[in-house]
Amino acid sequence: MTTGAVQTIVVCVPSSFAQAPCPAGQAVTTIQAYVLDVSQQASYEASTAPFDYLYASGVFSFSFSFVLGLFFLSRGFGTILAFIRR
Repeated sequence: MTTGAVQTIVVCVPSSFAQAPCPAGQAVTTIQAYVLDVSQQASYEASTAPFDYLYASGVFSFSFSFVLGLFFLSRGFGTILAFIRR
């Protein structure tokens, strides 16, 4: 699946003389650039979204509680098995 293509684009670069479509002090030049496909826009915007600290703290809290719960559960089973072995 391609996410874009290499295309020749027109850009304005700093120059000592000005050309019509560019602001003063810049001239038109062409370069090759990798241009992203429009259909990939949503995936790139999602990956550059601001970090959600509230969601991350919820995931961490749930995971930590789950691991801590498994620790105490296995410790309880170990205590019961140690009692049975004696």
